[in-house]
Order: sequence, then structure tokens, then C-alpha cells
Amino acid sequence: MQLSKRDLYRFPWSGNDNPIGWLEVTDRCNTYCRGCYRINGMQGHKSLEQVKEEIALLKKWRNCDNISVAGGEPLIHPDILDIIAYIRSLKMKPLILTNGIKLDHDRPFMVELKKAGVTGFTFHIDSEQQRPHWKGKSETDLFELRQHFADMAHSIGGLYVSFGMTVYPANIDFVPQLVKWANRNIDRVNGLVFISFRNAALEGEYDYFAGGRPINPQTSYVADSMEESYLTSVDIYNKIKEDFPHYEASSYMGGSQTEDKITWLVSAQLGTRKNMYGSAGAKMMELFQVFHHLRYGTYMIYSPRNTVPKIALLAGSFDKGIRATVGKLWEGIRKNPVELLRPVYMQSIGIIQGPDLLEDGRVDMCESCPDMTVWDGRLVHSCRMDEWRLYGNYVTVQPHSAVINTENIPVNEVAQAPASAEVTVE
Repeated sequence: MQLSKRDLYRFPWSGNDNPIGWLEVTDRCNTYCRGCYRINGMQGHKSLEQVKEEIALLKKWRNCDNISVAGGEPLIHPDILDIIAYIRSLKMKPLILTNGIKLDHDRPFMVELKKAGVTGFTFHIDSEQQRPHWKGKSETDLFELRQHFADMAHSIGGLYVSFGMTVYPANIDFVPQLVKWANRNIDRVNGLVFISFRNAALEGEYDYFAGGRPINPQTSYVADSMEESYLTSVDIYNKIKEDFPHYEASSYMGGSQTEDKITWLVSAQLGTRKNMYGSAGAKMMELFQVFHHLRYGTYMIYSPRNTVPKIALLAGSFDKGIRATVGKLWEGIRKNPVELLRPVYMQSIGIIQGPDLLEDGRVDMCESCPDMTVWDGRLVHSCRMDEWRLYGNYVTVQPHSAVINTENIPVNEVAQAPASAEVTVE
């Protein structure tokens, strides 16, 4: 199947009605990941009072179902248990995005976090990290660590667990191996997240501005060149499809500036521990989102419960993905009746394509960005928050070849044109 937006459900999320609120409790981290967009230790841990204020703003402005607790490394914040409990007290689900270093061989800490109210964890593990005791390990070597965290969370029970990986040209061929591993562990791995690598290269015919002033960008995601080609969400989707016929995407978000870009691409695979049978389609994902909003007043993205009653699959006959899944499931049961007794699980795969700099200097962001966070009392894109921390504004880009169109700009405003005016490109 060729990927087409017409066959996918477009998430209805908006800036003020979004399932996710992105909370950064600290910018300190106990490791380094290539591709990180946060300067380590620039401001340190936020106070509990500031964190609570930001949580309240996210609830008010975003209508969140979930708060993604991030950093830096959130588990090193001294008040992390109180933060989790506060989010839960406001009837939102706290999900911790972590490298897992603080949890390694510390099951009691994971138990404490669950008691405080944590929904679960997204573990970022890949070979480009400077992880203590794992430096220089291959993606294959890291299966041992992923299995360790999956088994630990499963032994505690009731936790959402997913694994994230930044995808580069050098490791994209590993993606199918990670999908295969997750499928085998579908009873304890709720999902995978693949993030296509991006940075801001200084080479090329561009000038950079902040608040109308020319700058030399110093953010953590600045690179000297564009030698490393960028992967798209469709590249990663195609890599998975090569090996897994049961896999199919169901829903997406587009770009803020372009019509053809897919920034978030989501699937919901269905299977047992022994066999994968298919993926939910667009209609099922639409029903799920609409039903949750009608019943609870919010959209939803993460849930610790991943078992699917077989009768529910029959009820989804209006969805072509579910129909195909049910057909393959009954075929599997005929071949091996034991399959009838095995639970059916749902496992997501999310693919995220980050911001892209367009030729005319515009930055193509994620439509209705789910990862907006609070900075100085306002909502900003989390992946670009360092621009606000360094320069008090978003960095804007202008091609050297751009000619300022001053035709409709008052004379006293022409000096500020590089940051605010429309431009035409020769």
C-alpha cells in the first residue's frame, strides 16, 4: 500500500485542545544524546512551585489528558515524586520521558513512582548516547537494556512502557529489528517511537535573526554542515513495511507550512505474543478519539491497558484494518486453536519527523504541535525552547538571495524588515 493522506485519519488536535502537555522540570541530564535540543545545565532544576504553575497553565490552555514529564532527565529532579502526585491530583496522566539511568537496577524507585501516580515511561535508548557502561554499544547490544526495563515494568504491572530511538542514516536498517523485538514483547511493550534526526546547519545561503537582530546561533542543535542527509517519516514507514506486512499506519499530523509533509505518523498493531495479525485502520482511530472526547472531554494518546477483547475486534467490522486483522486471526486459530486462548494486544508505532527549514527561510513545524511547553508564561515549541532561553524569541531565517519587499512597509519600519517583512526570492 502506498502511503496516502486520504487513507489516514488526521488527528483533530489543536493548540487549545490537545492530549499532551509537555513539562520540562529540569535541563540537567546525566548523559548526552546526539540530536538533543536542550543545552545541559543552563538553568538547572525548576522549583516545585514553578513546576506546579506550569502544570496548571498546561491544563488550562491545552485541555490535556497527559503530561509528558521531560527534561533534561526528569528522574534526577529532587521533587519528581511530588510532581507526579500533583499531576495525578489534577486528573491528568503523568508519563515520564527518561533515559532510564536512574531506574537501572532500582526497582523500588519505579514502584515509588507508580505509587505516586505515574502512568508509565518512554525510555530513550539508542547507540548515539554516551550512556554510562554502555558507550560504544551497538543497537543490537542494547536489546539487553531494553529488555531489562520492559521486564522490570511488567513485573510491577499497570504501567505504560514505550521505547524511543533517534533514527539516522547510519541506523535506519536497525529499525525492523527493533520492531521485531517489540512485537515479541507485545505483552509488556506498549509502543515504539522513532524520531528522525534533525539539526540546524550553518552552511548555506542563510542569515539568522532574533527579534530583528542578526545572530550567530548557538543552540545545541546547530551543526557546521548538512553532510548527514535527513530522513523523513515516510522513509521510516517504508523501512518497516519492507519486513512487516501486518504493519500499516492509521493516522497522522501534517506540517505547519507544507501540504505534503507528514510530521507524526501513528499505527496501532494487533497481535499475540506468538503472531502479529494486522493494524487498526483510520476509522477505528477516529472512533477512539471521538468517543474519548465525548465521554471525558479530552483527546487521548497513552494508556497502560493494551489488551483488546476479541469481541471488540468483531465490533470494529466497519474498519477495513480490523476486518483484515480478524480474518487473519481466525485463520491463525484454525491452524492452532491455542491462539484462541492467547490475549490480543495493541502496540503503537509513532514516527516523528522534526522541523524542516524551507528554501524561503520558513520553518515547517508539526501541525498542532503536541509538544508545546511553557516558557516565561507562554506556550512555545519544546524543540525550539532554547531559542527563547538564549535570545528571548524564535530564531528567524532569511536567504541571502532574498530581496526585502519594502513596497508596503512604512519608512520608519524598514530597518526591522529582516525579521518581520514578507520577502521575495530572486
